[in-house]
Amino acid sequence: MSRKKAKHPIFLIFLTFLAVFLVVVVIVQLKAKTLVEDFLERKLPAHVELDYQDMDVNVWKGTIGLEDISIRLFDRDSVLMNTEVSMQAITLHGLSYWQFFVNQHIAVDELKLRQPQIDHYLHKVLPKENDDPQGVVQLLKTIEIKVLKVSDGRLKLFQEGKDSIAFQTEAINFNLMEAQTGPEKIKEKIPIIYSSYNLASENLFVDLGPFEELKVDAISLKNGNAGIKNLDLHSKFDKAKLSEEIKTQHDHISLKIPEITLDSIQVGFRKDSLFIVTGLGNINGPKAEIFRDKLVTEDRTHKRLYSEMLRELPIHIDIPKVKVADGNLVYSEQVETIVAPGEITFNDINATLQNITNKSQNGNKTRVSIDAKLMNHAPIDLDWSFDVSKENDPFTASGVIKNFKTSSINDFLESNLRARAKGTIDRMYFTVSGNVISSAGDMKMKYDDFEFSVLKKNKLGVNKLLTFLGNIFINDGSRADEDGFRYGSIEVERDPTKSFFNYLWLNVREGTVNTLVSKGK
Repeated sequence: MSRKKAKHPIFLIFLTFLAVFLVVVVIVQLKAKTLVEDFLERKLPAHVELDYQDMDVNVWKGTIGLEDISIRLFDRDSVLMNTEVSMQAITLHGLSYWQFFVNQHIAVDELKLRQPQIDHYLHKVLPKENDDPQGVVQLLKTIEIKVLKVSDGRLKLFQEGKDSIAFQTEAINFNLMEAQTGPEKIKEKIPIIYSSYNLASENLFVDLGPFEELKVDAISLKNGNAGIKNLDLHSKFDKAKLSEEIKTQHDHISLKIPEITLDSIQVGFRKDSLFIVTGLGNINGPKAEIFRDKLVTEDRTHKRLYSEMLRELPIHIDIPKVKVADGNLVYSEQVETIVAPGEITFNDINATLQNITNKSQNGNKTRVSIDAKLMNHAPIDLDWSFDVSKENDPFTASGVIKNFKTSSINDFLESNLRARAKGTIDRMYFTVSGNVISSAGDMKMKYDDFEFSVLKKNKLGVNKLLTFLGNIFINDGSRADEDGFRYGSIEVERDPTKSFFNYLWLNVREGTVNTLVSKGK
């Protein structure tokens, strides 16, 4: 009996404690909404404005929810508003009171953002007088989120000018696991650390300047592995309108790629320089059409070789290999107003690009290997390499063309050179070594019944005199080695106002002419 009486006070103490606890929870629950509202009002910086229609707070579950949210971000040093955010709801689950009160952490199990719509105005972000790093907001505590979920979001970036949308994407769904930031981390260029992520969005649009734009149907990114569906890069104008808009020659472009993948992507900063390192890339089924109006004034500005372009990129990149499969390219030029443009096509293109990098300490050359069919029938192979680390931009290129029926490019020859060709090039081999100034190499050809005709100015007939004089110098192939090959040499000075592919074409043209008119070996 005495033992039961001894337990009775402990039981009363427990009941009293429980009652006090429940009363405190009820009071806190009743006051919680006011406390959160007061917290948001006091802690949000002056350049951030927050409005919402409703708030729900459940102290027992550690849940806070806001609905119909509007956020406006202003430039810190002016009254310019540069970002608007509207959101259907923000829900925070599993707030840890122990972490908050004992360890001075904000730790939650899940943060959900439903239908965020973000409009950011690039031209309203003013340059800062000092370079001291500042985050979007200032934090006093470390924030840890086990799962961050964004559902059905939309992002628009605006710029000044006629084409006001610089970037846009919608249907954004994003998951970030074990995310953490804090007072110092929020100021860094990558203001958050995490364990894993996945991102998917649709209908991506990028303005690429006054003449081109890019569209993508869908993009996905999961733990460093990226996929792109139906990329479409094209000119904003049709061919005739583009010629009216440009002051100097500029290609009219249509590029469609059904699928691109890139794995093992790593992004970070070394000091102030962004670096991107990846694994294998694949480009499947690209189809490109490029048209140039030669009636427009030629652009005589300096053109960089690809090695110089890579070397001078503002970011560091290192891509070990990219494979291109089943591509097609159509190139055409408008040389005369009343004559339809002639076309050259490359079909069934397969290529491998290796060591695409501007890391000079790497020491390996960038290499490109391409095989295709010229004019849909003649196999062509091209191997090309260059050293990005050397200022004189050295390169080597070699190629093979087989069973090429020269009459297949007569439409192009007629519109561009007022000429026609006949005969078959059974084999053509060339090798070229050069740099930013000049190149040299050699060529050998085996061909049958090659003839060249020069047309009259109106292209309605053959200029017999010029054709006769030209064919005097073209050897019919009889003076060849025992295997039927004739040999020529290549010496070319680069025109710095032309592209690399013009440079390569000059080498092939020089070798072809030298082989046709030389004495053989």
